Amino acid sequence: MKRLPCTCAGLRCAILFAVAVMGGSTLAQAEHVHTVQPGDNLYELSRRYLEDPAQWRQLQRINRVSDPRRLMPGSTLRIPASLARAQSAVADVLHVAAPVGVQVEPTAASAPLLTGARVGEGAQIDVGEGGFVTLRLADGSLVRLPGGTRARLRELRHAPAAGHVQSRIQIEQGRVDATVTPLPTPRSRFEVFTPRAVGGVRGTTFGVAVGPGGDLIGDVREGAIEVRSLAASRGAPALVRAGQGARVGAAVSVASLLAAPDLSSVPDVLEDIARLELPLARDAGAQAWHVRVSTDEAAQNVVRNATFNEPLARFAGVDDGNYLVSVRALDAQGIPGAQAVRRVVVNARPQAPLLLEPRPGSRAVAPMVELSCTETGGVVGYRFQVARDAAFKDLVAQTPDLDRCQHVVRTLQPGAYLWRVAAVALDAQGQRDQGPFSAPVPFEVIALPPTPDAPRTRSGGADTLAVAWGASPGGPWTHQLQIARDAAFAQLLDDQRLASPSFTRPMPAAGTYHLRVRQIDAQGLAGAWSASQRLDVQARVTTSDAQPLHSSDGRAVRPGTH
Repeated sequence: MKRLPCTCAGLRCAILFAVAVMGGSTLAQAEHVHTVQPGDNLYELSRRYLEDPAQWRQLQRINRVSDPRRLMPGSTLRIPASLARAQSAVADVLHVAAPVGVQVEPTAASAPLLTGARVGEGAQIDVGEGGFVTLRLADGSLVRLPGGTRARLRELRHAPAAGHVQSRIQIEQGRVDATVTPLPTPRSRFEVFTPRAVGGVRGTTFGVAVGPGGDLIGDVREGAIEVRSLAASRGAPALVRAGQGARVGAAVSVASLLAAPDLSSVPDVLEDIARLELPLARDAGAQAWHVRVSTDEAAQNVVRNATFNEPLARFAGVDDGNYLVSVRALDAQGIPGAQAVRRVVVNARPQAPLLLEPRPGSRAVAPMVELSCTETGGVVGYRFQVARDAAFKDLVAQTPDLDRCQHVVRTLQPGAYLWRVAAVALDAQGQRDQGPFSAPVPFEVIALPPTPDAPRTRSGGADTLAVAWGASPGGPWTHQLQIARDAAFAQLLDDQRLASPSFTRPMPAAGTYHLRVRQIDAQGLAGAWSASQRLDVQARVTTSDAQPLHSSDGRAVRPGTH
């Protein structure tokens, strides 16, 4: 290996990179080279540059220094990267679901944290309710902070060449989930602190939450973590293995994790544009449920997350697409159990139109029923369905794409039906994409009450008009009778609703009249009018002094009525 000369005069040190080629493979090794200044000695330089100052003897041997207190100014010292102290590192922000704020130092104001940013040692991250953050540390470890979490990156140190990693995270409230890259050296650390305890790992998948009073609530899915109390009488640390959880305060309590929840009741396809509703099973021992909705297998891109005290998760709606729902049940100590995951598809767009007619529970007259709904912008078609059952398996009408949100079904027989409509839009590739159907609306198709026979008139004497007609089978019917002075029935003399198919009234004045009847069912639906009948009433016979002529029984005498 060839030493490269230091070319920057006055610099106390330079970083040189050397490449050695051995057996056809290239090995890269970082070396720290220090240019000796007057007054330097090996002890002071070891304290300045080495992870462990006691390793000054290795530095002496590598550089063939005879007297550690006497170094020649201008000469150079090689400091192997494997001995070098870890430097401050940063964490990459892979994903943010707002609201999330970051305070880079204690005196700085909080600012929104954005995807793609980098945060360093000492930064405090506040994740609002419903928010989420995924961080990637320098060694590739992943840290996830759900809503309601306040965490401080207490220490982020990394020495890539030596393999040393030191990551310490303090959580004041909330939770951290971590997937930790196996730590390569004994001096490497990954620790999570709560106000009352600390958990340390060497490579695992685990979570730590702050419980009441600052207790540490930990759970392990892979590997193991070591937990211990920070109390003065803390006792020995405890090892928590995969499938176990622990609560650590003044004492340590370790328990097995609850089984993964049953997600069989979660629908495969979710079609509500306004909300996500995820029904859960009430598993034995479960007191609450952690629920996360993400777009990726690793649950880095979490778009919804919350804890629910009842087995029903409700979130605001999300964009159409494929998602993974992750659920963990919490036991009485607040320890999350094993995780269950279910894939779901959100297909809520284009949104279904609003249904106008028929309205829920309304009645329509067979056989033609007109369906109508609101029209939506950006839509290229509407698809109607009418069925006899709520599952729409027994379809009686189905349309191709229609330009208007209107359709007439012409052959519906009396009975109970449901109808619904879906909108169709063009997707990004210009293909027709059907959105979800609207909620089905029930309605009833009924037959009109039958048309009665035309009314028959008879004279009850010169002073009385009697009308009768035959009632149709079925019923019960209310009978409506109209007597008008004109054929259009605009000038009504009588408009009666009757319980029986007959009517009697005083004989009207001489003239021409028109009669018709119809039947009305118990819900108020009226049938068709009968054929109208013409009634001619003759003038009464009078005496020479213009008084009505009466028969021997006292009735007025008329020439006739027909």
